[in-house]
Amino acid sequence: MKFIHHIILSFFVLFSLSLHAQDQQSSDEQLAAQLMSEGNYEKAVILYEELFEKDQGPVIYNNYLQCLLELEEYRDAQKVVRSQISDNPGRARFEVDLGYVYTRSGDSRKARRQLEGLIKDLPNHPPSVTDLANAFLFRDFADYALETYLKGREMLGDAYPFNLQIASIYEQKGDYSNMMSEYVELVIIDESYMEQVQGLLQDAVNDDPDLVKSDALRRVLLQGSQRNPSQTLYAELLIWHSIQQKDFELAFMQARALDRRLDQEGRLVMDIAALSASNNQFAVARQSYEYVISLGDLNPYYLEAKVGLLNVKYNQATSGFEIDYGLLRDVEAEYESTIEQIGLRPQTVSLVRNLANLKAFYLDNTEEASELLQNIIDLPNVSNRVRGECRVELADILLLKGELWDAHLLYARVDKSFRDDPLAHEARYKNARLSFYMGEFKWAKAQLDVLKSATSRMMANDAMSLSLLIQDNLEQDGDTSKPLIMYARAEMHTFMNQFDLALAVLDTLEQQFPSHQILDDVMMSRADILIRTGKYQLADEVLASVVSGYPLGLHAAEALFKRALLQERVFEDKETAMELYTEIMTQYPGSLRNADARNRFRYLRGDLSIEEMFFYGL
Repeated sequence: MKFIHHIILSFFVLFSLSLHAQDQQSSDEQLAAQLMSEGNYEKAVILYEELFEKDQGPVIYNNYLQCLLELEEYRDAQKVVRSQISDNPGRARFEVDLGYVYTRSGDSRKARRQLEGLIKDLPNHPPSVTDLANAFLFRDFADYALETYLKGREMLGDAYPFNLQIASIYEQKGDYSNMMSEYVELVIIDESYMEQVQGLLQDAVNDDPDLVKSDALRRVLLQGSQRNPSQTLYAELLIWHSIQQKDFELAFMQARALDRRLDQEGRLVMDIAALSASNNQFAVARQSYEYVISLGDLNPYYLEAKVGLLNVKYNQATSGFEIDYGLLRDVEAEYESTIEQIGLRPQTVSLVRNLANLKAFYLDNTEEASELLQNIIDLPNVSNRVRGECRVELADILLLKGELWDAHLLYARVDKSFRDDPLAHEARYKNARLSFYMGEFKWAKAQLDVLKSATSRMMANDAMSLSLLIQDNLEQDGDTSKPLIMYARAEMHTFMNQFDLALAVLDTLEQQFPSHQILDDVMMSRADILIRTGKYQLADEVLASVVSGYPLGLHAAEALFKRALLQERVFEDKETAMELYTEIMTQYPGSLRNADARNRFRYLRGDLSIEEMFFYGL
């Protein structure tokens, strides 16, 4: 028994001594690291020398070597590295470290011979290529790392092309053209890399304030498409990139060229048309639909393109600055003739709905508008969803006519019928907005708060914006906030196209409450009305006041963007527009308008090159 006790006691003594030694080493490591960070290499190297005798792990080794180099103790540094080479034969990192020591000592001849020799003797083995390249990169020898991968590619062929690694080095060197070429060539070699490469490209161009990476990618894709017209992946990537950058004009031109090359009957162009229309790029959308229509009425997309073109014309006529009633009359006539020619059927429902909207909200013909919508609802083979959408639009017309209670009931009916469907969200939002117009702020806010988690980002943003407006003003003024009541009344007048009444209410609000927090919302509403009524100079002044008076407010970036559009499209002041777009990109990088501002800036700067213009025959 005593013998066993003696063994146990000895074990605990040895264990305690071991823990003490470990604690001592850890303490010495921390002290050495602190001395090194403070630049006290003389004291740090003494500690690291002692530590290195006991532990030759990578951290202690690297720090010890660095201290020796900082103290210009090059012979000792070579000795340390050579001992590691001897103890670890075939390890590329220590062979590279020897070249690194030669470089630090100023012996470039020996350094070059050492490092180039490693590449010359590179084994025909993928892990060896990667290990050597990583060792070079660790010591900031990017050119040698690049040379290593290029030789590895030469030896191993397409089986191990190392495109991703080479692209990363080119990016580090700022050689963006070769970087993009590597990414694109990888997809050409193996299409299964498409999704991964698209993700890497998207990350690269997102971190690209000067647009140099984006321009390099576009040049590479255009040149590749010119050199290899039969390789469609260049065109497909160019279309994808153009859409990511919201450069729909370039996307259309490339899609049209690819469509002709592959004889796709306009399928790809129809996709670009729809994307362009949804992003209010009406000119590109019209070009796209007109191209498909030009393929003839036997084309499978002819009717869809015809309907799409009319809808784009309608949106273009109603989404601009001042409403062009003459153009709207022309669009109305074109709608009516097309519907008469094609007939009322599920494929033409969107035409009829847009015609109803045009008649009700722009041409003051609510009776015919309601009749058109009711005709759709009564169609025997129309879907329940379309009926629900038409009922929401009928409720909008009731609100337009001032029949608020009937509008409320119809919105509620759709909300109840579709439950958690996005259509129900739309109906609930419009019902909440109607309650806001009527001054029922608490009920409106309760509905809006539910909608903040809606599946539609736009719906959620609109709900959150209106909810915050109500909350902020009720917190300041209480449940009977007179400024909020007046603002809500002005918004209802605006919805009903009663612009003079809306402006009168907004003017009174500003006079009675000259320092109220709601004034930036008032100014934005006034600017929107001034734009819609063609008073552009006054609108620009109001928007400028929003930016200068509320630079950190929610409306600052939107006000800048609207000013830029006015300068570009109405005042034709390209330089001022570019300055405003630049201000959005630099001062409000997180704004939802940032991508639009970048795209408009590039367009005004003329980023389409001579080469691109020649390629597209422009």
